[in-house]
Amino acid sequence: MTGSARIAAVGLLGAITRCEPVFDVDGAYFPAWILCMAAGGVLSIAAHRVFVALRIEPHLGPPLLVYPALYLLSTLLTWIVFYRT
Repeated sequence: MTGSARIAAVGLLGAITRCEPVFDVDGAYFPAWILCMAAGGVLSIAAHRVFVALRIEPHLGPPLLVYPALYLLSTLLTWIVFYRT
């Protein structure tokens, strides 16, 4: 990740934590769960790559159960971290 991408990511995180759970993008309102779903997908893909790099992926169990559960977990944790009231 380049320096400018890191700065943008930190700025985005700062903006997300101070917003309501609805975002105005060019006049259209997007609910926060869309952002949490996208973050959950990114986090689960990153976790998959970590599992493969550490060579523990064959020991996790059936991928059809593990990765959707990991996606759901990361999505819900993203919601809790940013939008807990």
